[in-house]
Amino acid sequence: METDIESRFRRVGLEVIGRFTESGRPSVTEAFHKVVHIDAEPVERIQRRAVDAAQRVDEAWKNHASNGGVLSDDGSFLAAGSMAYGWVHVRLTDSVDIAALGGPQKELIFIARSLSGHRVCAASTEGDEYWILEAEFPESS
Repeated sequence: METDIESRFRRVGLEVIGRFTESGRPSVTEAFHKVVHIDAEPVERIQRRAVDAAQRVDEAWKNHASNGGVLSDDGSFLAAGSMAYGWVHVRLTDSVDIAALGGPQKELIFIARSLSGHRVCAASTEGDEYWILEAEFPESS
């Protein structure tokens, strides 16, 4: 049975492989607290008012996730479903639109983790900008 979380990921073009039920760190909560906090420094900033903001967020997130070791060779990774639900195993497709997760208000928070747990790449809304954030969890590798 598909959950609302899995359905939301499918709607933005991600291939849902299934809920990630293995134990492993970091948890969604740990990843969230490491990338979304008052002292967080983005690796890239994109103005929300830019005409091509959604496309730029998608391209920036894919670039950082790929170069940062979040994506496996086949494009799969773990996406944060919610703090209670945990991680969902997903794969990129050609039609993925990460920015669409922000909904009509364009309030985006998307956290992705490598399958090994050693890297996290997130996209979030901060004021008038979209931020791309990265974190490392060396104890997980």
